[in-house]
Amino acid sequence: MMNVTEEELRPERLERFSGTYEIPKEKLERAIEMALKKLERSLSEWTDTFPGTSSVDYRYEHGANDNWECGMRTGTYWLAYELSGNPKFREVAEKQLETYRERFEKKIRVDDHDVGFVYTPSCVAAYKITGDKQVKELALAVADYYYSTGYTKEGGFILRGWSWQKQGGCRTMMDTLMNAPFLFWAGKESGKKEYMEAALSQSRTTEKLLIREDGSSFHHYQFEPETYRPLYGLTLQGYSNDSCWSRGHAWGVYGFPIAYSYTKEPFLKEIHRKITYYMLNHLPDDLIPYWDYTFTEGDQPRDSSAAVVNVCGLLEMCNYLSDDEPERAIYQNAAARMLEAVIDGCTGDIGREYDGLICHVTHACPQKRGVDECAVYGDYFYLEALLRMVKPEWNRYW
Repeated sequence: MMNVTEEELRPERLERFSGTYEIPKEKLERAIEMALKKLERSLSEWTDTFPGTSSVDYRYEHGANDNWECGMRTGTYWLAYELSGNPKFREVAEKQLETYRERFEKKIRVDDHDVGFVYTPSCVAAYKITGDKQVKELALAVADYYYSTGYTKEGGFILRGWSWQKQGGCRTMMDTLMNAPFLFWAGKESGKKEYMEAALSQSRTTEKLLIREDGSSFHHYQFEPETYRPLYGLTLQGYSNDSCWSRGHAWGVYGFPIAYSYTKEPFLKEIHRKITYYMLNHLPDDLIPYWDYTFTEGDQPRDSSAAVVNVCGLLEMCNYLSDDEPERAIYQNAAARMLEAVIDGCTGDIGREYDGLICHVTHACPQKRGVDECAVYGDYFYLEALLRMVKPEWNRYW
């Protein structure tokens, strides 16, 4: 694997993240206040229903707990509770927990790689905050199902939806790096080493096959269904099979540091630096990523959700870097500047009402779905990024 060092950042790019920078305290507090007020105003409307993946004309559509982003909606309430201490947020989050039990019992979209997105910020978060042993047992049962049905030991990866394999779609993807922590957590709680090994194997497979030599990433990787022989990289939501989808890449910027926190495997730090430097080199001047890193200027849609996921990943890796490691200062500086860019450019007046906490999220540009809209995952990671900034000691859910 090519080693990427600080010097390999283009000088004009490195200059943006040199020195030290902090978001003004008043701006940070104001951003938190505005986000919490907006979320609280919507509590009664969303107690018993969940938004769709992304907004339509900047409005969320009501639905059941049946999609991959639902856990992050409940997760925003847990984050808001930790930020404010307001019991209203906790009450709604706890009320929604029963829907996760029902979802598992009825096997509603739990045969999928995104199970971690569903159950980590909802049920694992609930256990970490409240100590509720029943919700812990539910999460462990789901994790066991996830491992036993979705992980292929022969291939060393978690499948992208079990049904896809039957149709010849035997794949894994960057997104799974943020679902694998569900198995890390379950392995640590249960003592079952096989969960930990599966989650680490996902990171190894991703590092080996989905990360290119220049630090960019494929979105998906295709395998031969019967033998799990690696075939080729491709994309679903990126510009092309050879490009780098910004949010998919962001799952790596956050997912690899979480894997490192559980395993302390040195290769995870190395691959994280490689993909992070690629990301920093391909940010536009205002630091809000375009939907694909093919674009660094022009009129293409942005994806502010990629920015806030990156912020969380940068801050997470800083926990495992010493003061004399040059990446630490770069990551801290970049995280602060990117989050401030989102506050300044994606939370204010855009001439219309919008339901999300941030705007200018692009869900799936090639499919023309959720282009320049809001999305539940954008709301969740924005709030998590704010919490990380004001409470660096926060006990993360992942």
